[in-house]
Amino acid sequence: MSFITGNSFNPDTEIPDLKGKTYLVTGGSVGIGFGVCAHLIQHNARVLMLSNKEDHAEEAIEQMKQWGNTDLIEWIKCDLANLKQTDEAANKILEKESVLHGMCMNAGLGVGKYWETVDGLDSHFQVNWLSQLHLVLKLLPLLKKEPGARLVFQSSDMHRLPEDETKFIDVNEINTDLGPTKLYNRTKLAQVLGMLAIQRRMEKGGDSKVNAKASDKIYVNATHPGAVSTDQPEQAIEAYGSALKPVVAAMRTFVMKDPVAQGCRPMLYAATSPEIEEKGITGSYIVPDKKVTSPSSKAQNVELSEQLWKLSLQLLDEKLK
Repeated sequence: MSFITGNSFNPDTEIPDLKGKTYLVTGGSVGIGFGVCAHLIQHNARVLMLSNKEDHAEEAIEQMKQWGNTDLIEWIKCDLANLKQTDEAANKILEKESVLHGMCMNAGLGVGKYWETVDGLDSHFQVNWLSQLHLVLKLLPLLKKEPGARLVFQSSDMHRLPEDETKFIDVNEINTDLGPTKLYNRTKLAQVLGMLAIQRRMEKGGDSKVNAKASDKIYVNATHPGAVSTDQPEQAIEAYGSALKPVVAAMRTFVMKDPVAQGCRPMLYAATSPEIEEKGITGSYIVPDKKVTSPSSKAQNVELSEQLWKLSLQLLDEKLK
């Protein structure tokens, strides 16, 4: 436990004053994303909340009044299951914003049934990874304007479980129904592999997509939130049937953490703590609350990371013509 290992991070007291800073949070209206947004405004940050449903966002913003000034929150529609609409959201941000101090790529589908998006792609892969990568690539110029800016991907220890057949070779592989759990696991692996691909490019001065200088200092990390009581377990029940209900109920009671009080801590640490810059924590995998640990050997495979990168850019080019 964090209080034994000394890895605790209390977002109520350890986040510095963020007045004047702007953060983008995907999936900010529910679960962990709600917690991230709530604590950011608690410490006076301005927040761009990206989500798909306006009524959910309005309800969330009303509930966040107990944490801070909700006038600091701007909701932007972003349907990650639609690349062109995601592109429109990115363009809207580019038109209005001059700088971003942090991007929290938190949104994600949980363990759920296979379905394809309007772009003809596995929804898990597109929502959890590809569309959020597109946001990052489009908005990276705004992050580069702020020395010490943060980019955080919400992964999971489930990234350790994908099978050896995960190669990220082509769209046929992506659109193979592996089953609810394996589809989810593959995207969590992609988030760590992709984070490391971006970090390598930042260190080496960029490439055609990551236009960066070696002097640009953006701290890029991935986090694991732990077992958190969000709506994702309900997706698992839908995928596997009602027999899973008592298991989920027991886990919510005895295992799962509250998303606002605890589940958001690793992401908030990576996005806001001065320790990230002080200790030079970048290209790292952070588990509750703030422990830097090694991801799986597969997640550290540079060849696999580069193959994911190649396929991701290919798909973005094809779908956004």
